[in-house]
Amino acid sequence: MRALLVLLASVPSMAIAHHGQDFLLNYDPEVPDVRHGVAFSAFEWSKQGSEDELSFEPGFLTGIAPGLAFGSTVRFADDGEGWGYSGVNPMLLYLLPIESKRWRMGVYASYLFAEGSGHSHGATHVHNSNPGGIDQGPDAPAGGGSGAHVHGAEAGHSHGGIHRHGEDHFQFRFMMERRFGESRRLIGNLIGIAADGGDYAFGYSLGWRQEITQEWAAGVEAIGDFNTHGEHEVGAGMYWTPVHACTIRLGAGTGIGSRGKDFSLHSGVTWRF
Repeated sequence: MRALLVLLASVPSMAIAHHGQDFLLNYDPEVPDVRHGVAFSAFEWSKQGSEDELSFEPGFLTGIAPGLAFGSTVRFADDGEGWGYSGVNPMLLYLLPIESKRWRMGVYASYLFAEGSGHSHGATHVHNSNPGGIDQGPDAPAGGGSGAHVHGAEAGHSHGGIHRHGEDHFQFRFMMERRFGESRRLIGNLIGIAADGGDYAFGYSLGWRQEITQEWAAGVEAIGDFNTHGEHEVGAGMYWTPVHACTIRLGAGTGIGSRGKDFSLHSGVTWRF
């Protein structure tokens, strides 16, 4: 009986101690312990003018050494021509060994092996998918370029900046998180993209998350290119943790400026094991 009471008393702290992939547009500097893992998925629908885009990106992370995790995502998308395989994105996450209860920092590196090159996003958004999921994902960043919106048999559909996901490219993120007590989190990502052709881009993402109850949290997030003519998005989300092992994310966003999306919906699921 005493053991049961101790377990129940620990539930509030367990519900707050998440282990990564808790945002919609950001990667948080958390990695699973060795021989533990995280499975996640991200879904996005966006509309810009008369065009609609849908994407689904499942992925996983597993701890391979203290503070180091390996994972990958696979992206499927409908860019107006029906659903199809878009690419695979193996990744490494490393949590910097900083002795602080308030600050966490880490680095993320991945390489997207894209299927074809007919559709690319060069803006700073990664699909997190982040994961969450992810291109990350869930909404992870990519690519370089001017941010122009191009159509044509050869160019396909493209956005300049870090949204690139139709061509091979390397992506790097420096992740920072500041915790305010047990219920508030401020996060930021510095994002860099380098494509095989020598094109590159830089961008950012920011997020604020506030715990409302042991199960519910709300937040606001933003992502964009450092290029003033690039693509920027801001949105709000709700995060539900019905059990310690699972977080469900749902949010909506809109673009800022002429290059931004008219409207977008983001969702994702994270499962820790």
